[in-house]
Amino acid sequence: MKYLSIILIGLILTSGGQAQEVSPDLLTQIESIETFVTATRDLDTLNPVDRRFPAREDAVEQIKGIYAEEIPPEESERLSQFYIAFDFLPPGSDYVALYLDALEAQVGGFYDSVSKEMNTLMLSGDAPGDKLPLLEQITYAHEFTHALQDQHFDLEALDAVTSENPDQGLALLALIEGDATLVMNAYVQAISERNPLGTAMQLLTQGFSTDTLFLPPGLPDIVVSELLSSYTEGAAFVGVLQAEGGWEAVDAAFQPENLPQSSEQILHPAKYLSGEGPLTIDLTDPTLDPIWETVWDTTFGEFYLREYLKNQLSNRPAAQAAAGWGGDNYQIYRNTETGELAWLMRIEWDTGVEAAEFTDAYVDFLAARFEGVIAQDSCWSTDTEAMCFTDDETSHLLASAPTLAMAQDLIASQG
Repeated sequence: MKYLSIILIGLILTSGGQAQEVSPDLLTQIESIETFVTATRDLDTLNPVDRRFPAREDAVEQIKGIYAEEIPPEESERLSQFYIAFDFLPPGSDYVALYLDALEAQVGGFYDSVSKEMNTLMLSGDAPGDKLPLLEQITYAHEFTHALQDQHFDLEALDAVTSENPDQGLALLALIEGDATLVMNAYVQAISERNPLGTAMQLLTQGFSTDTLFLPPGLPDIVVSELLSSYTEGAAFVGVLQAEGGWEAVDAAFQPENLPQSSEQILHPAKYLSGEGPLTIDLTDPTLDPIWETVWDTTFGEFYLREYLKNQLSNRPAAQAAAGWGGDNYQIYRNTETGELAWLMRIEWDTGVEAAEFTDAYVDFLAARFEGVIAQDSCWSTDTEAMCFTDDETSHLLASAPTLAMAQDLIASQG
């Protein structure tokens, strides 16, 4: 998938269309925003940027078409199976459709890293006049930062570097969006210093009038976390780099050899600064009935481990239990006849203390998930599902399957 981001900000993907003509007054305004961004971010404009100002409904239709082309039905189903297997979504859910619902309500802009085209949505639906409203100004500052990133660091090439590792892909997204969010926040702060109350009132008034102030009701927690994390936690990560070594340190993080390697490094910037990368973990492929196919075999990462634990634990215990993650590998299996899912995961921890903390938290997690079920040999089971785990000094094996025997066999397959 290309980068997706919402709430006044944008996505980095492939789009189309022509650059629009703008009035002289509007050109003066947007050039002043560009001057602010280039000076704040300390990156020069290397090439002219194609600018577009579509209405939201037009942009949403365009983006939906792009996603339909980039994510064919079989890949969409595979994505949904990941979220269903780990209880992020109920069986039968369509993850891409849920994501696009959120996008339709909240997208404010997007940058095309293939055509080098920058889109700032006109949230009111009107054509751009002689001056952008405040929310569109903020979006413009954010998206123009993406354009500068692309000119200096080649976002498509960076995406290719991380394409085989979803956890590192999350880390790259946090770097990209966190960088643009810091610059955007600086723009808002500069405006607010001139008129604090007026700026706040404009943001609230425009947010209410365009229905972009809140996320759609009923959006699954995991979608909310994914959407917001790259901005909030990404901005915190980039802020630490910038405080440590200025924009030169942020620029260095965009070099392929220096990219953040995991969501753990985003959540704990000191690990990135110290060079503590994730361990490489392998699973032995279990011997399964031929009706079971492997649909995922990759890294889960601290971000998704934390979010998974939040399915049953409150935020702080979940975050504490996921911290100390050193590396992992998981596999998801699908029964081609029944559609049932099973999975196996190995996690390595930085220390024995952190492994023990996870054991305690995971027992609480399973006890809550299988309320009223008495565990036997670190397995919890009902007539329709079972989950087991084993632990040693610094690692865990976790398994989930439709039957207790299968869950136990998955654990045993790893010796």
